Amino acid sequence: MSTRQVAALLTLAFVWGASFLFIRVLADADVEALGISSGRTALGLATLLPFAWVARRQFPRDRRTWLALAGLGLANFALPWSLYGYGEHHVESGVASIINSGMPLWAAIFSVILIRADPFSPARVVGLALGFAGVVTVMGGDTAGLNGDSLLGMVAMVGATVCYAFSSVVIRRWLGHVPALPLTIGQIGFAAIFLAPVALATGAFDQARMGAAEWGSLLTLGAAGSGFAVVIYMWLIGEVGAVRAAVVTYMMPPIGVTLGWLLLDESVGWSLLLGLVLIVVGVGLVQGVHPSRLASMVSGRAAAAAPAGD
Repeated sequence: MSTRQVAALLTLAFVWGASFLFIRVLADADVEALGISSGRTALGLATLLPFAWVARRQFPRDRRTWLALAGLGLANFALPWSLYGYGEHHVESGVASIINSGMPLWAAIFSVILIRADPFSPARVVGLALGFAGVVTVMGGDTAGLNGDSLLGMVAMVGATVCYAFSSVVIRRWLGHVPALPLTIGQIGFAAIFLAPVALATGAFDQARMGAAEWGSLLTLGAAGSGFAVVIYMWLIGEVGAVRAAVVTYMMPPIGVTLGWLLLDESVGWSLLLGLVLIVVGVGLVQGVHPSRLASMVSGRAAAAAPAGD
């Protein structure tokens, strides 16, 4: 990757790694899942609208592309963001960030199916097995206070990663001709149209207890995480492809776990760390990372995710 592409990955890792903390803050304030997703979508759209005029000549003119953007608004934003909003009502933010890191595994599978990418080598098959074993380890571990609600919340978030992966490959395959800004605004605009009336009709904000921390979380989640960062990601997919761009999802867990531990007093147990290691190793093998480089990545991420001693 070029220096600019690596910088984009690091920026996305920090912004989206912190987003799990903001979602959890809003969930703890009794903002319903649809309230979280519709609020962040509306703010993301509001952040990007001033740029729409500048990029107006880049917007597509054909009906087929607009229909595709509408479908992606649902599959890539409205649905997964609602699923994460639901999941973090029942699951800690650090757990959510690790489950999210399994997305490249699904992206690799969809790439083979939809764009006829290179078939899986033995190493990539092992990587898929290890990555999914890591997701199962996190879901079955002791750090989430596992019960029916938390298990359902984790399943919902796995479903969100499938939505993300499918959408990223679809964008690479059929919407590569659409520039990043129109691609982002189109999807988020449709997502906002889908979510806002449903959230208002279901009373998604009725029980919310909004203070300075909650408003700050919503504004940051919307403007940075759901606005500017999405444009960067859409650009990155066009530059390096869906599978390589999806690598950002396993750079995010150390940030998500550390912030949850520091600011929300979330626990960090063996299953969380083991699951993280398995997912990082699995995704690395799927991405074709050399084993020696993979070993250094795992040791660095495990150290970053583990809390310091008392």
